[in-house]
Amino acid sequence: MLKNRKPSRLAVVGLTFAASVGTAFAQDVGVTATEILLGEVQPMSGPASLIGKAGAAGSKLAIAEINAKGGINGRKLRAIYEDDGYVPARSVAAVKKLIDSEKVFALTGTTGSSHMVAMLPTIEEAKIPTIVHMAPNPAVVNPRRPTVFMIGPDYDLAGYVPISYMIEKMGQKSGKFGILYQDDDFGKALLAGYQKAVKQYGVSSVAEIPFKRGAKDFSAEVLSLKEKGVTAVYLGTLTTESAAVMAEFRRLEMKPIIGTLWAGQLPAAVKLAAPSGFEYLIPDYYASNYDPAGIKLMAVAKQYLNADDYANFNRYTVSGYVGTQVLAEGIRRCGTQVTRVCVVEQLNKLKDFNTGGLTGPVSFDNPKAQAVLPIKLFQTDPKNGTVKSLTDFIAY
Repeated sequence: MLKNRKPSRLAVVGLTFAASVGTAFAQDVGVTATEILLGEVQPMSGPASLIGKAGAAGSKLAIAEINAKGGINGRKLRAIYEDDGYVPARSVAAVKKLIDSEKVFALTGTTGSSHMVAMLPTIEEAKIPTIVHMAPNPAVVNPRRPTVFMIGPDYDLAGYVPISYMIEKMGQKSGKFGILYQDDDFGKALLAGYQKAVKQYGVSSVAEIPFKRGAKDFSAEVLSLKEKGVTAVYLGTLTTESAAVMAEFRRLEMKPIIGTLWAGQLPAAVKLAAPSGFEYLIPDYYASNYDPAGIKLMAVAKQYLNADDYANFNRYTVSGYVGTQVLAEGIRRCGTQVTRVCVVEQLNKLKDFNTGGLTGPVSFDNPKAQAVLPIKLFQTDPKNGTVKSLTDFIAY
């Protein structure tokens, strides 16, 4: 009978190696020794496909650039993209597939406003790190969701900033104001910002008109605006809807000052609206294709994106790029031991992350974990099909 026999040197080496391997590979779901798997839900089809394809292109660009430099602490990034068609029910099915079937580590693309709200219960239950960079809805961070981080100011500022500028800089202190807004969480947030501005400045709001998602005919709404004598109007619309409304303005020989939200600076939106001749205002917290930082990123994109993805480059490409780079920073700070808990902890500490002029500094070290970025105001040049900056990035 053998008693107190010491293990052989070979056995000790084997046990030590096994322990070190076990530690090295004791990673979270979606993480292997060589890869970290990310997930995105994007409207790659449907009325918001220009947004979704651009957002996905930005994510692809960030991932390609990171991987070309060796990845993050020896691991490459890979992403799976799910199309929700801009339908909330499909958004929920898509995020469940990414979490339950694909086993992704984190989410970096989270589609539209009401869609994001619909996905929140699934995201909360999974406790998965999530970066919201496309649709900054107050409902996302109020109440605070421990693993959810939002880039961008609330949508209400998108409604507030253009109205404020019209009053202060464009002679509309005695103007008659109106708004068209989509009848959902997205539109109601824009309405709140619009109402805040008209109340603060004491100007006259003569029309606040909702419309259904996917509407194409705005003749009745525009006629109502004309009858009420509006001189300045805010369009809480996406790309094709804005162009349709402006075409109606032109048909009825109306010449209001017009403000839109971020999507109004998409090259496709500018092109669609150009025949109407309106030099409309666009607030944004991301650089445009015509800003120095945007031009620089487009040059980088030429190196890494295919022709189709590059053709979709717009402010949502910047959005997808910044969102993915921010998540990557959280992962990078965890070193070789990458877990969801660690990444969430590191993102909560993020302060003044520099995006190279694509946005203001990104910080999540606040009770809501929301990077309330400064906003720049742009104006379109319909003759040249471009946009120009009216202001620098300003905190509101």
